Amino acid sequence: MEKVVNFVKQEDEEMAYIQYWLNQPVAERLKEVTRLRFNYYKWLNKSFPSKIEKVVNQHPL
Repeated sequence: MEKVVNFVKQEDEEMAYIQYWLNQPVAERLKEVTRLRFNYYKWLNKSFPSKIEKVVNQHPL
């Protein structure tokens, strides 16, 4: 098996990442945000808070 390396500019990778998530259904995006938030709080505080403010910020394109 031959190893393959692709060099990609960071800006291109970021745009591809943004485009991927913009193409996902809203329910899938919210599910992923919830998963990430849960994992972050478990890592930071060893527990998940009972209340979290619901704020969503969109990355400017």
